[in-house]
Amino acid sequence: MYFSKRKIDFFHPYIVPVAILIFLVMGYIGSFNYRFEDPLNAQTILTIIFAAVLFTVASFIVSKKVTIEKTAEINFISEKILIIFIILALVLQSLNMVLLGGIPLFDSVLKANATTNLWRIAYPLFLILINILIAKYYNRKYLLLVLLGALVFGLNGYRTSVVGILVSVFITMYYIGKISQKIGILFVIIIALGGLAVGYIASQSIATQTWTLNPVELVFYRAAFTQEVLEKIIPLAGTTNGHILSMIFSSGSPRSFIGNYVLHYDVCLTSTMFGPVLLDFGYIGLTIQMLFMGAFLKIIHSIAKNRVGISIYSIILTHTLIWIETGPTDIMIWFLYLLGLILILITFKKH
Repeated sequence: MYFSKRKIDFFHPYIVPVAILIFLVMGYIGSFNYRFEDPLNAQTILTIIFAAVLFTVASFIVSKKVTIEKTAEINFISEKILIIFIILALVLQSLNMVLLGGIPLFDSVLKANATTNLWRIAYPLFLILINILIAKYYNRKYLLLVLLGALVFGLNGYRTSVVGILVSVFITMYYIGKISQKIGILFVIIIALGGLAVGYIASQSIATQTWTLNPVELVFYRAAFTQEVLEKIIPLAGTTNGHILSMIFSSGSPRSFIGNYVLHYDVCLTSTMFGPVLLDFGYIGLTIQMLFMGAFLKIIHSIAKNRVGISIYSIILTHTLIWIETGPTDIMIWFLYLLGLILILITFKKH
């Protein structure tokens, strides 16, 4: 219903392989300019391209098999209730920082402990409900809640929260036809500045940090470093036998485990969308993961024909894009995929 109004769908699932290739180029450029001895090797480049192709193939196949013209609107929650729970999420995150004893963005020690159970409740609650509010009851004044949320969760020290909120809302507004040229440009500027600022400030708060890069250089450096981690993972493919996956759905820190296992020192690492599954299950696991993600996102895209569906698709797409760098190592974000599965089951039951 809403997708069909657009001649060009800029946020079709195909944006994911495009973003993967852009990330690859950024990492390749970054590997020349900073502390890396050699540019990314051919196997790493081909692995990333292989993953992007698998995602594209799965999305293409599903696009030929799944077609739903429209679905009924879901009216299970009122505008006032949405606002109350959005404010509750902001209060919970503020309480989280009070209990931590400071602002994690400015303290790397606090940041390391900032993703508490309070945050795990507050962030998805805010993310989901703010998108539903914008989709179902759009009003420009609600954009102030969006910006407030980006600020409050940005103080936690992780730019992924800022990007997750702003980009998902941007996509939701795009699909409901509320992105004018002026608002679009403003949103892109806010997203870029917000992501750069949080990433840069957080990097400067690391006590052991001795190198100096400006915010733009830092983006290319992070892309290069993350792909360098992937390069070191490839020779170890399949050697952890599912341990990282088990950590995601239990206790422990998958990123810290990867740091210890791959680089042999205590550090929390992002290893791209492809690193964790490669370590656990090798190229067979990577193939299954990318085919699943491509098919799953395209199914959600095909059935998201009401405003709640659009908001869920926007959230899942945004965090899949974030995963390109960070990797799917957080159970809280997999919960968003669970929402998509619920949407799929409800839709196909009705059809």
